[in-house]
Amino acid sequence: MIIGIDNGLNGGLVAISKTTGAVIDKTVMPTLQRSKKREVDTYKVYQWILGCDPKPNDFVVAIEEPLHHAKSSQAVRSMALSFGKLLGLAETKQWDVRCVKVHNWQKSMIGHLSPPYDTKRAALGEANMLAPEECWLKSKRCSKAHDGMVDAFLIARYIRKSEKFVNDWYNK
Repeated sequence: MIIGIDNGLNGGLVAISKTTGAVIDKTVMPTLQRSKKREVDTYKVYQWILGCDPKPNDFVVAIEEPLHHAKSSQAVRSMALSFGKLLGLAETKQWDVRCVKVHNWQKSMIGHLSPPYDTKRAALGEANMLAPEECWLKSKRCSKAHDGMVDAFLIARYIRKSEKFVNDWYNK
């Protein structure tokens, strides 16, 4: 199993099969309130991962690294804090971790985009092509795909593709 994590507060978690790439489970990033600010709820992340029933020492956790820049210093702080909490959880549990750069997985999975760059739309198109049966909505009431779950899926598929869990060369 490979668990892809888009570590933002509006991110997502997606577990896929190493062999087929099929989605095992997916969820939005669980968060909690602390000092009037939202943070990743690592205990709920831990519970969700255990609920996917991973075989001990036979799964990979792929966490998206935070960008070094953002629209605000608060956004940089939030992304770095989320990444640190998730990485700390994985390390204390001695899970097999891959830290994934945004530009690497996007280039591999959705390719080079011409301006204007619409990575969200391109990512959703790729996710729909790879898993046409999946619904990327946060809930039944939503009408827009959840970017965090889409990105987490593509992060997991990037690890599957780049680490040769894939049986044939043309399959992503």
